[in-house]
Amino acid sequence: MLDEEDTQMLFAVGRQARARRLDDFLSQGARCGWCAHPIRLRGYVLNKVDGRVVFASYRFPGNVVLKACGSRSELWCPSCATLYRGDARHLVRAGLEGGKGMDVSIAAHPAVFLTLTAPGFGVVHRQSSTGPCQSPHASARCPHGRTLICQARHGQDDPALGTPLCARCFDYAGAVLHNAHSAELWRRTTIYVARHLAASLGLSRAEGAKVLRLEHAKVAEFQRRGLVHFHAVVRADGPDATSAPIDAHALAAACRTAARLVEVSHARGSARWGTELDVQVVQRDGPLTPVASYVAKYATKEPAMHPGLLGRILSERDLQARDLPPHLFNLVATAWALDAVPDLSELGLRRHAHHLGYSGHFLTKSRGYSTTFSALRDARAEWQRQRDGEADESATTRRLRAVGRGWANEGEALFAAAQARQRAEDKKEADFAWHTRCE
Repeated sequence: MLDEEDTQMLFAVGRQARARRLDDFLSQGARCGWCAHPIRLRGYVLNKVDGRVVFASYRFPGNVVLKACGSRSELWCPSCATLYRGDARHLVRAGLEGGKGMDVSIAAHPAVFLTLTAPGFGVVHRQSSTGPCQSPHASARCPHGRTLICQARHGQDDPALGTPLCARCFDYAGAVLHNAHSAELWRRTTIYVARHLAASLGLSRAEGAKVLRLEHAKVAEFQRRGLVHFHAVVRADGPDATSAPIDAHALAAACRTAARLVEVSHARGSARWGTELDVQVVQRDGPLTPVASYVAKYATKEPAMHPGLLGRILSERDLQARDLPPHLFNLVATAWALDAVPDLSELGLRRHAHHLGYSGHFLTKSRGYSTTFSALRDARAEWQRQRDGEADESATTRRLRAVGRGWANEGEALFAAAQARQRAEDKKEADFAWHTRCE
């Protein structure tokens, strides 16, 4: 017995088959990677030499050609997020072992994997491998009379994880302001690391910059409690990308010292890193793919992975309509309210309320760390053009304009989602088979 979704998919595919456009429809979907929200383009492409039409959208169903949306968000478009995640993995890995335009000599440069967390702003439900969520202690109750004991053992998908035991005790303003200043906190951390390394070599900061350069790639991740923290690969290079005059252990020590000392002052106090700091030396005698994959995994996550935080909050009425869990709602509402405070208005908290105050990018890298997303996309597009026998882009003139977004109907959208899931499963099986052969 077919359910409603299967019926809609069969109807949509059947309509294309009856119109003798099924092959074109499948080709369109494959070209855009079965994107969940493709951009609909209409127009044509001309050969610059003779003006001949080499491509026209009227050849495809609906007289449009579909282009992938290119989103990094797993919630918005799983297909494009998978592609983005793969590019991120290549980008991070190239900065560790070379390739993708990077010299392989950087594989010998010292590097560390750094995790910086946020401080505590209240007692929250957590996972514990040694016992219950929150064991009894001296202060078993908060000033509001709420118990601070939780004997439960929360599962990974328990919605209580990250939520405060007492919402009135949780410092929502402090949490939002930490998120808002975390990008600046990271910038100052890199400066402090460079200063400490220069001092360890007996050099001034200016002298140290001539013999030592720090390169990094970092990704921001939201914890379940709504606080942002960073995972970063930090590499030390010498002048002209030669080997650095330090080892990885000295780099790790500098990162620890900088994380303990750095702070950013603001109108309500200061922002600092939490005490949970992790610095691991990247071992060059083992596989580097897990480090790159770990960073890339978080590049496509949304704050707290909730659909209600996909887009900007436009008004208080819009906030009420997002149907957010109480804890996330309080964080967003606090960011919205703090934007009206004169000393905090320059932070643009309402503009970034859907990111709980965080205004930075989710994946960033220094200029010299490795290749770029643009270079990876261009290389992939060139490979696809050569595979399909298409003309070089520099020899053509594009006359395409966007006329909409998304699939023509719900049935096509459901079929695209099913195809995207199947592609993901096929890729997993292929990756598993490849790793099995390598072993």
